[in-house]
Amino acid sequence: AEKSYTTAIDLCQESLSQNEGNKQLGVKRCDDLYILLLNRGSLRLNNNRIKDALQDLSKASALRDRPDAVVSQNLARAKELNGFYAAADKDYNLAISMTSGEVNPFWLRSALVKYQLGDIKGGFDLMKRVENRFPEITEVRIAYSVFMAKNGDEKGALSKYLELPDIQRLKYIDDEYLGNKIAWPPAVINDLGKLTSIVDKKPVVVAPVVVAETK
Repeated sequence: AEKSYTTAIDLCQESLSQNEGNKQLGVKRCDDLYILLLNRGSLRLNNNRIKDALQDLSKASALRDRPDAVVSQNLARAKELNGFYAAADKDYNLAISMTSGEVNPFWLRSALVKYQLGDIKGGFDLMKRVENRFPEITEVRIAYSVFMAKNGDEKGALSKYLELPDIQRLKYIDDEYLGNKIAWPPAVINDLGKLTSIVDKKPVVVAPVVVAETK
């Protein structure tokens, strides 16, 4: 899929270059370059090519002639994954302002970015709306418990956390899952660790005991 997008982007850029300053009658202009860059950038995000994704999505945003919620939320995600949290926060805010009538899953990411930046109140306000909209999603419930603990309600946070079955909680003590699979910001992962250490411990890998056969 990425190869197809790259080919389309190259052809579109070539077409724009040839037609610049010399608009030919009857020749269709390539006007969807930002869409192609958006699609390739989103694909690259999913494939963990975060630097390449940021380049594509930044170009898509620059080419868009007006604010666009889809472009903004994807660009925010790319900036977040590259560690540009303040810039990501601005783009998330823009995307949310354009979709405020309906809570979307990306609002969770925005709340976590605010947590990373120290805006606990702003993040928790968003988190409450996300939790109200998606109360059964494990990631939402875990994140909500972290916000509760940060707000001083450790008892409530533990209660919320322990509502989940053990098998669902175990993923959230796995550094690989937190840091790479769902890629939570460092401050959230750190504070989740304080919460999980109270009730859950990382599994200890025990080498199997080999018993010699007797003949």
